[in-house]
Amino acid sequence: MRYILIILFTVLLGACASIDDDFPVPPASTVSKFSVEVLDEDEREVQFNNESIIPENAGLASYTWSFGDGTTSSEASPIHTYEQYGEYQVKLVVLTTNSGEIKESSQELALLQAVDIDFTLYYMDTDMLQIIGVGEENVNADINGFGNGLAIDRTGGKLYYADDDNLSLNIMNLDGSNPEVLYEGLTGIGSVAVDSESGKVYWTNRTDGVVQRGNLDGTGSVETIIDGLSLPEGIAVHNGKIYVSDVDVPPIGENIYVANSNGSGLEIFVAGSWGYGMAIDPENERLYFGDQAVYDDPEDNRLKSVDLNNNSDIATVATIEPIGANGSRTYGISINTEENKVYWTDRSSGRIKSANLDGSGVETVIVAEGSPRGIALSF
Repeated sequence: MRYILIILFTVLLGACASIDDDFPVPPASTVSKFSVEVLDEDEREVQFNNESIIPENAGLASYTWSFGDGTTSSEASPIHTYEQYGEYQVKLVVLTTNSGEIKESSQELALLQAVDIDFTLYYMDTDMLQIIGVGEENVNADINGFGNGLAIDRTGGKLYYADDDNLSLNIMNLDGSNPEVLYEGLTGIGSVAVDSESGKVYWTNRTDGVVQRGNLDGTGSVETIIDGLSLPEGIAVHNGKIYVSDVDVPPIGENIYVANSNGSGLEIFVAGSWGYGMAIDPENERLYFGDQAVYDDPEDNRLKSVDLNNNSDIATVATIEPIGANGSRTYGISINTEENKVYWTDRSSGRIKSANLDGSGVETVIVAEGSPRGIALSF
């Protein structure tokens, strides 16, 4: 069993309430601080090591722990057993008697079960410049440059990925072997989509505001099939149609477009919504997309779906965690039609999550070590 046990650190310094107003900045100040050690992965037993700094003039210190599961402790360095796997916000509050300081620190604890899936989930980790596969086949393949786009040709057994640093579209085997450049000399590349039936690979070009395509085997020249967009990012192909999102600030962008697979007949499919990742559920004929809503309301980030045959039928599937002033970013979305689930990445929180297609059963599958972007499933 391989366990995903990752701790993300965030230190929050609480306000200092000084008894003596003549010394608003004391020569030494209390610091709330702790580290975490997982003692037993199967039993979810965790040691919290208090590393707080208490100056001599601060007096005695008392500690209040909140473990994020509704339980607390006043011990200096408690051991706590969680009843369930999950993600918890752990908080330590330190109160000193003489100085009257109240200092607080917190950490996000991700205590997750082993990745137990009977297929392979691939994702691009751009912080570590790797393509990682977990599940049925573990893969750790280094890539040369930064990129977001990742797509799979299940029929041909290949992964296609963007290298925006080196301005190329690359390809490798599903086990991570034999990476090679498919098309080079590109001016920019964002998301990638594969159409196995037509033998084509599609990608968005953010630099030139166009959509391009080439042959899956790299033969022939690159075709520009859609132009005149502002900042195209997300892309999906299905049943002779291509769907692309324009993510520029309104009123220029913020639309999802649809066109024929050769780029003709371009028109707005969903107005006023945009996201970086897009994926199609071919069984139920729905397009899944991240509606980031950054410029309207940074807190209103949603994973949504829309009926391909009725673009007024839009449903909210899940909430995407807002991170910072610009919301979050979901660069990768993929559908597993065998288990009827949607998987997506969250670049800012470092999470890969899944849910049933109707949005029920949301759970964290992986906490990535870096920044997960594109995602692909082999099932």
